[in-house]
Amino acid sequence: MNFKLNTISAVLGSALLITAISGCTSNEEPSSQSNAAMVKAAIAVEKFGPQQNMQGSQAAALGNNQWLIASESQGLLVADKDQSSVLLAGNFESISLKKITEQQFLLASLDNNQDNVAIFKLLKTDSSWQLTELTRISPPQAQPDDVCLFKNTDNETVSAFVPDVRGLISETIIYDLATKQAKNIAVREFSAVTEASGCAVNDETKTLYVGEAELGVWAINADAESDANKQPVALVEPYGELKAEIGALSVSQDGTLWLTATDGNMIYAYHENTEKLSQWSLSGDHTIESVAASLINNNQAQLVLIDDETGAYIQANVNYTAQTVTSQNQVAMTHLHASAQTTPVAAFGDAADDPAIWINEHDAKSSLILGTDKRRGLMVYDLAGNKVQSLNVGRLNNVDARQHQDINNETQTWITASNRTLNSISVFTVDSENKVNHVTEVATNLTEMYGMCMYSSESGQYVFVNDKSGLFQQYKLTGEQGNLSGELVREFTLPSQPEGCSADDKRGQLFAGEEDAGIWYIGAEPTSGNKAVMLQGVNEQLVADVEGMEIYHADDARYLVVSSQGDNSYVLYKISDNTQPSLSFAGKFNVIANLDKGIDGAGETDGLTVTAKALPGYPEGMLIVQDGYNRMPLQPQNFKIIDWREVKKAIK
Repeated sequence: MNFKLNTISAVLGSALLITAISGCTSNEEPSSQSNAAMVKAAIAVEKFGPQQNMQGSQAAALGNNQWLIASESQGLLVADKDQSSVLLAGNFESISLKKITEQQFLLASLDNNQDNVAIFKLLKTDSSWQLTELTRISPPQAQPDDVCLFKNTDNETVSAFVPDVRGLISETIIYDLATKQAKNIAVREFSAVTEASGCAVNDETKTLYVGEAELGVWAINADAESDANKQPVALVEPYGELKAEIGALSVSQDGTLWLTATDGNMIYAYHENTEKLSQWSLSGDHTIESVAASLINNNQAQLVLIDDETGAYIQANVNYTAQTVTSQNQVAMTHLHASAQTTPVAAFGDAADDPAIWINEHDAKSSLILGTDKRRGLMVYDLAGNKVQSLNVGRLNNVDARQHQDINNETQTWITASNRTLNSISVFTVDSENKVNHVTEVATNLTEMYGMCMYSSESGQYVFVNDKSGLFQQYKLTGEQGNLSGELVREFTLPSQPEGCSADDKRGQLFAGEEDAGIWYIGAEPTSGNKAVMLQGVNEQLVADVEGMEIYHADDARYLVVSSQGDNSYVLYKISDNTQPSLSFAGKFNVIANLDKGIDGAGETDGLTVTAKALPGYPEGMLIVQDGYNRMPLQPQNFKIIDWREVKKAIK
């Protein structure tokens, strides 16, 4: 998706989203009063740090009344009100700082002499600061506009966002917090704004803010495992209340976004929790290009600003109430790593969807991973994730496999998939040479084929299929490979759109997901009636959409693994052994980047599958999940392979 807004009409449409902001300045007065009356009284400023030939750009608070400041003429400096010292001579512009310990910071700045981004570690010793270069980021054939750091506590990394003159933003992991090692791993690249005036990140909410001088400020999801959706925070007049031109951005300790506008020397503070925009003007004749804030206490903030008229820094104190983030009841999350990943599907877009596993009973290392490409057909991978086959039979959505002694072919295998091109069930098998073959299409009377899963019992081999209306159909596969057909034996309905389902062959139980509502149960035999029972609704643990699900059969328990797509995670439920089962919460986990193996995390997962069968390198089986955003580097979607021993870490 391209997030640039290139027309005024697009801006006007976006401006509707900030109506609430436009009317909630902290100094709101009756509309009859002048605009100036809605702004706090002009605040006084005084000089800060060195004043001669600074050509400054941006500051960042170090604590204890010390600030790091950038200078295009002098380099990187540590300063307070009265004195300063040069850490590194040069031509530096823009500063982003993240604390990693009480004595250590990561620093990113634009090195104008080399036209790239320099990453440093800044260490506080007894009486001084020590600066050590870690790495450099060079956008390809593009001058960087700015840089801002993102400390992601979920995957224990620090990454750098670099907007450049192409209108693109690149994300690069620059530090591994777990190992305390510098990295330089390209994660992704996405469209942002025509020309970025600044950027900053709220780590707590994972929000990347990007400023566009003549247009306004945008919020983008900073999490690489999510869509980089772009929304307006505040726009420039006449579409919003900001004055032009927007300068550099910064975020204070409480998550407040600070920015300036040169028109009227305005300073703004925005907090996304309250969606309030506070504003001040500076006294005197200045042209303010950037502001950084450090909260002195809960009611006052110290600002360090750059005056473009003189190129020197100034400071001011403002009355400002620190924002408090209302903590939500968050479910404990276990962070896991994938061991391997499959070859990406053929093209970008929403393509990869659902995996399955076929076990080679005679040679486990020759087992196969099956995955749907819902634009093309069925992909076949080895256990290392290498693609070995592709069968272009139509837009396949979900896939499942059964190996059963009553299946009359070489490997006693049926593989079925929901074919959205033909509204049919695509049937495959595996021959004795480990090759997947397309057998036939079983027609259905569904008008919008969607999800499916398989079920095997003494009564026969079955396929459950559904469409977006909520209708489920159960088909019995009859005949041999050469004349296979399907017979409709049952129908039942869920209230709204389903997709994922999983059947327990031994107990005759079917679990089905209703995407916006939760998890249902119904007997899997065709004689089990048509009334499903809700077992688990969506909540803080299971966040819609409810997508893929599969049963893991441990020695002493059964676990239903479910994709909680709304928060890029997975939920484990222990299944009771009652005739009508119940689910009890057993843990929650996400899949984060494995930096050692160069495998990104998994997000917005559609389908998943799991097996308890011992496989080479996976003695307790594996979990395979679809990855909606394949990063490190940016590639088409694929599937991530997780050792079940990793998943066990999440079981409470």
